[in-house]
Amino acid sequence: MAHWSEKYIGNPYIHNELDCGNLVTRVRKEVFHLPVPEAMEMKREESLTAKLRQIKNLFTQYGEKTDDPKEGDAVLMYCAGRPGHIGVYCEVNNDKCVLHAMEKAGMVVLHRISDLERYFLKVEGYYKWK
Repeated sequence: MAHWSEKYIGNPYIHNELDCGNLVTRVRKEVFHLPVPEAMEMKREESLTAKLRQIKNLFTQYGEKTDDPKEGDAVLMYCAGRPGHIGVYCEVNNDKCVLHAMEKAGMVVLHRISDLERYFLKVEGYYKWK
């Protein structure tokens, strides 16, 4: 049986259409059939400082940190030492993974959590939706 994440892997990264934030909202709607607050579907900020502020505000408003992530929970990742990247937690073949739209790769990718440091990413935390 195929995992739901396979539908997204390899889709091209497109800023403000299929970037990391848009992927999370799309999966939330399409796979888990959960509502997406309008604020989560807004245009992503351009500057790094504004992006970091926007991400922090969205997590504060819509996320609740958990030590026991479940399929579909958000994964906030550090990129260059700052929490600036988001993905979707999933378990594929008993591996703890994150599905995320990675700009440097130019597409949506699935990585094992244990391999993230190879890509200069580190998990800040897991968040279930409020």
